[in-house]
Amino acid sequence: MFKHPDVPDSRVARWDARWKLAALTIAAFGAAALTQAATVAGALTLGLALLALSRLPAKWVRTRLGLLAFAALPFLLVLPFTLDPSGPGWDVGPVRVSERGLIAGSVVFGRCLAVGCFALVVIGTAPPHRTLAAAHRLKVPGVLVLLTGLAYRYAFLLGDELRRVRVALRTRGFRMAPNRHGYHTTGNVVGAVLVRGADRADRVTEAMRCRGFDGTFHSASAFRTTPADIISCATVVATIVALVLIDRTVPS
Repeated sequence: MFKHPDVPDSRVARWDARWKLAALTIAAFGAAALTQAATVAGALTLGLALLALSRLPAKWVRTRLGLLAFAALPFLLVLPFTLDPSGPGWDVGPVRVSERGLIAGSVVFGRCLAVGCFALVVIGTAPPHRTLAAAHRLKVPGVLVLLTGLAYRYAFLLGDELRRVRVALRTRGFRMAPNRHGYHTTGNVVGAVLVRGADRADRVTEAMRCRGFDGTFHSASAFRTTPADIISCATVVATIVALVLIDRTVPS
């Protein structure tokens, strides 16, 4: 799940990481602020268009957008039946579907997918270390950048630790069951992984101090701004700003 895909060659991948990160961060915040179905649809269209231009692996995109859609699905399923049930709507058998609730649920659902599209473009079109270097160039605190990089790096190590523990349990005949023994064993496994993670963190800290680490983020990534980078950034930002203005000024 955390493995970064190979970055395919595309116009979005060649976009300077600093301008791309700035533009898509603004786009994500702008999409999250939208409240009308039409403007949310516009933001989602922009996100899907950028994903298409990125030429990212279809399976990688579908899996992650599917998880976001699943997380936002409760809003789409609950709000039509609970928000303004006495207002305009439709009677479906013994229940009533609220028009306002259906629109509100669709807006929340679309916002989540739009923000997810922008995030996947940022993550998938540049290696993690380059995106982190771009964030540092945009004045994100170096400590925060370092913590993010270390967390990403050691997520794989903790995953390997958990995998080894699971193999050891299965070779001893353990099968998870919803009973006291199963929950007790699962708790012990989680505790063992956390303890091993803490021990590894201490060793990493000592190793970094031995190498003269002073808390400063260093990167060998070189950036070069081109007119296309500026035009792309201005286009995305102008589009999302226009959507926000329409959302705030045009009545629904």
